[in-house]
Amino acid sequence: MVLLAGVATGQANTVYFNNFDSGSASLNGLSIVGATSSSSVSVDSGQLRIDPLGGETYTYVVANTASFAAPYSSILKDNPGTITWAFNVSNQDGGPNLNNGFFFSLASDSTDPLVYTSSSYLFSGGIFVGNAMEFDGVGNEFPSYYLLQIPSADGLGPLPSKGSFRITYDPSTDLWSVYGKVGPDYVDPTTVTTLLGSFVESTYTSISLPYMVFGGENAGSDFFDNVSVTVVPEPSTIVLMALSLAAGVALLWSHRPLKVRNIRHLPNTY
Repeated sequence: MVLLAGVATGQANTVYFNNFDSGSASLNGLSIVGATSSSSVSVDSGQLRIDPLGGETYTYVVANTASFAAPYSSILKDNPGTITWAFNVSNQDGGPNLNNGFFFSLASDSTDPLVYTSSSYLFSGGIFVGNAMEFDGVGNEFPSYYLLQIPSADGLGPLPSKGSFRITYDPSTDLWSVYGKVGPDYVDPTTVTTLLGSFVESTYTSISLPYMVFGGENAGSDFFDNVSVTVVPEPSTIVLMALSLAAGVALLWSHRPLKVRNIRHLPNTY
């Protein structure tokens, strides 16, 4: 049984990874939107650092998923298995009355995932009441619709609190799951197992969403690290057939009659 389970589990394919350990070269291939003379994007101590301008402005970094490795598809529904986005994030408010916020758009059809002319799946925090966070669908309507609201008790507060999050989407069921851990230190986000919530959603999963976007808003600083995207293909039809055949053979063997030979009856000693 252990062998069969091992065969049935697909090998995770890392289609994107950035730990920002290469300094400014870590930004190669990424587009920076909203940076001005008063805001900035940089790599600071092995983390992506975003310092928004403040007010109602945003500064963010865009990755075009066309650069992702196979088998990733920008049409989420077309991926061959579960997609996992994992990342570390923290944020620092700009002052006592300046509340900084962070956001991570897993998939968007626009380089600006916050406008209501876009289609986007958006995870955000830092700007809601307390330490609450949200997972939203952004579309051609106002306001965006809430898919998951994470209460303050489970949410990420400003530094020194640090967050490690893992979000999965299963194309076969349209099930999304959000896992998270908040503490004084980052942990490997791909290993986080604390479930913050799950839901079924398919509004934008059958259209191309070719951008992954992460950034900050209002005054302060936002930090991202160890950003990864993986796809775990489901077992192929051939593999499933082989598993079924192996299981059938095992079942037949387990029901094979035993042949008893040369058994000597011991005398009754009672």
